[in-house]
Amino acid sequence: MHWFQSQLAALNRLADQYARAQRPSASNIVNVSENMRLKRAEFIDAVQALVNQVGKIKGISSCAAYHDGLILARSADVSAIDAFGATVQESARAAQQGAALLGLGDVEQIVIVGTKNKLAMLNVGPLVLCISCRKEINLAAALQRNIAPP
Repeated sequence: MHWFQSQLAALNRLADQYARAQRPSASNIVNVSENMRLKRAEFIDAVQALVNQVGKIKGISSCAAYHDGLILARSADVSAIDAFGATVQESARAAQQGAALLGLGDVEQIVIVGTKNKLAMLNVGPLVLCISCRKEINLAAALQRNIAPP
């Protein structure tokens, strides 16, 4: 498993822990709420760290994470953030409908390739991680080879 795949696996584990912390419990509500807050903060901090690292990789233009079309984290160089979010939300909706009609199962990723750039959208727990780069860049290779410093 290369660097990026291990980062996604770690984020999925944190997302699962946060989801479990949100389930109601008969125990002390104060402790449950504190645990949920801590799990949420841990997940969001990890998302921001990954977005920052991916945004520094050579060949990647920008990286952002969205939840229901709302920005959760972004690299320093994301321009047109609202357009990014709108594209994510509309693309995800269309892909989910198409996947259901075609029996594909849950959508894992969407890639939109334009004449100049491309945008990859990957589902990670409850959010969508978006990575933008030039059309010519092999995104998988860039994410595998070019591990950005923390």
